[in-house]
Amino acid sequence: MQRRDRFCSALIFAACVQGGCGANNSGSGEVVDGQGSEVAVSVVSGALNNSGGSTLGWNGPRLRARQSTFERALEMLNPVGVAWAATWTCTGGSLSPVFAGPATYTYTPVSCSVTWKNGKTASSYWDGSFTLVYGASCDAQHPRIGQQAADCSLTRTTDAGGNTRTLTGPEGNSYSVTHDTNGFGSGYDSAASPAPNDNGVVVTCGASGCDTDGTLVINGSHLTGTVATAAGRTAMLWDHTVTGTLSATASSGDWVVNGTVTVEHNIVQRTTSTAFNSVTFGDANCCFPTAGSVTTTKQSGPHAGKYETLSFGSVCGEATLTTFSGSTVALTLEHCI
Repeated sequence: MQRRDRFCSALIFAACVQGGCGANNSGSGEVVDGQGSEVAVSVVSGALNNSGGSTLGWNGPRLRARQSTFERALEMLNPVGVAWAATWTCTGGSLSPVFAGPATYTYTPVSCSVTWKNGKTASSYWDGSFTLVYGASCDAQHPRIGQQAADCSLTRTTDAGGNTRTLTGPEGNSYSVTHDTNGFGSGYDSAASPAPNDNGVVVTCGASGCDTDGTLVINGSHLTGTVATAAGRTAMLWDHTVTGTLSATASSGDWVVNGTVTVEHNIVQRTTSTAFNSVTFGDANCCFPTAGSVTTTKQSGPHAGKYETLSFGSVCGEATLTTFSGSTVALTLEHCI
């Protein structure tokens, strides 16, 4: 797979911890290729896959016989060799208490670890939970929002400081991304519109229920990411504030999403806008889109107006990026937050 080291995502984490990615820019004070699209898709994917039994934050190897994107990421962290047997252990992906209709619940995303025959280990671990509030119009049978009744609203929030997912490799190097829904005042631009607030991520079903249509509002998500080596070196890769409003319609049981997400890139102090173009979530075992595309446009800076396109394929997490400069590169999505 062709890749570029400035895509400091989990899949190329090894390049970051060995060479030192530093801030999330290319040295020119501009948003790098792929980052605006990846951030926007990560938040929307997590918002639509955030209830009991979902695949939030995990491209699980147990779901497919083929090698998962997470396993490939671990191989890049420290190749152990395909001949080694490995044991996977996963917990989470659950609601507490047991779903019984309108109420407040605690959702614990899936955390997993792997141990190879030679004793080396690696993990993908969430350090906390999300709070899910099901509104008064929700029924008592469907924890998954996509099956909920007319006018049901599901609000997801985090505690102050957010919820962190950490990917740790066999040599102790780690990559962490935190999703904090308390986004008020977190962006670099005090005049940003819509202004981020602390009201969480909200999915609301339409008049005929979420199996027909619904809306998604990202009120103000603050995403931060750091990379750390076992030797103690650290660098911040992400600092983004995300807002947006999107519509979702049902098609043959899949959700098709359209709308716009705005990303404030707080390190380089630039803003991008991502348009979702018939983005389809068509695999119940995959947190990421499996069809459609997003187009991300630079809204500020000397290159305002330039755009990139990220197109999704049927293989979970795999996408094709057409960069701001017009070149094409394969990109594997890892963040569903």
